Amino acid sequence: MPRYRHVLVAFDGSPDAELALEHAVALAQSVRARLALVAVVAPPPSFAWQAPGGVRAAHDAQQQDLDQRLRAAADGVPADLSLTTRLLDGDPAREILRAAREGDHDLIVMGSRGRGRVTAALLGSVSNHVMHDARVPVMIVHRPHDDEPDLAA
Repeated sequence: MPRYRHVLVAFDGSPDAELALEHAVALAQSVRARLALVAVVAPPPSFAWQAPGGVRAAHDAQQQDLDQRLRAAADGVPADLSLTTRLLDGDPAREILRAAREGDHDLIVMGSRGRGRVTAALLGSVSNHVMHDARVPVMIVHRPHDDEPDLAA
């Protein structure tokens, strides 16, 4: 059975990410692993920086909001767990994969946004990209539907 020592949790402040964090905390407590909580602010498209209307201000506001959510999530992690947090800027999937490699993580835990098939096929998804390109196991946590228990895939 694998022994996880350093778990990376991809966090975007969504309910799915909160649920993934709950699973990661339970796992880390059971195997005495360290946790790293990583959030990534995606930049707007390069052409949008030149557009009028304060794209830079919107990006900065998004970064500040995600930083607050990241801090609140970290405050909810039990004190007996070793925890680090990082707020990164860039393509979310690429930055999560880079953080996993550079931090020598042996498991990535993340929530599934549950996008429809058409949207996922057209745009791709962060969890799908990470799952296929990670060099370590990836746990995708799905929110339950009404009466069902929560599941990790």
